[in-house]
Amino acid sequence: MESLNAALLADLATSGRARFFVRLTFKSGDVLLHTGVGERRFANLTWHGVGMLGTVSEIPASDKNDSTSIRLTLHTQDQAVLAEVAENDPISQGCEIYLVTVDEHYRVSQSQLLESGYIVACDVERGDVSQIQLSVAGESERWKEARLNQRWNDATQKSLYPGDVFFSEQTTANKQNLPDTQPGNYIGGPRNERRR
Repeated sequence: MESLNAALLADLATSGRARFFVRLTFKSGDVLLHTGVGERRFANLTWHGVGMLGTVSEIPASDKNDSTSIRLTLHTQDQAVLAEVAENDPISQGCEIYLVTVDEHYRVSQSQLLESGYIVACDVERGDVSQIQLSVAGESERWKEARLNQRWNDATQKSLYPGDVFFSEQTTANKQNLPDTQPGNYIGGPRNERRR
């Protein structure tokens, strides 16, 4: 998460009218929600208010790459909403959380993307008022899975697959021109700008 920009901080200090806007990128299409009431236009899209029925947990910030999951909670009496969540299977789907301030007419004044991540858990409690709780992990969580998300090179390939030399020429290719089978030529042609 980045530090908040100066304009957003100033708006928060003077108005105090803050909202969270949340984009859930489900397979059937984006679900756009905000913690206010009614419909709001933001980023040329219409976002639907869930009022006090929707909450966002504290979003921690530190100077390290450690981050805990953020919890998004929606309380609803609408069984169609529960069916939509079940049908879409939100696990591993994208999620963006914005902090937004609104003016006296409840139009978006300032905004900033707080977190862009993916959904790692979905808990549903059914009842007269059902609860859907999504846990969102930020992009910094991916760094904890270095084996899956590391930059690939010859050393990492050989550590996972001993004897595999698929990337063996990568280091050489990055440092110098590779000779072609024709004397005096290099793979990819000359290193100067191509003519149009």
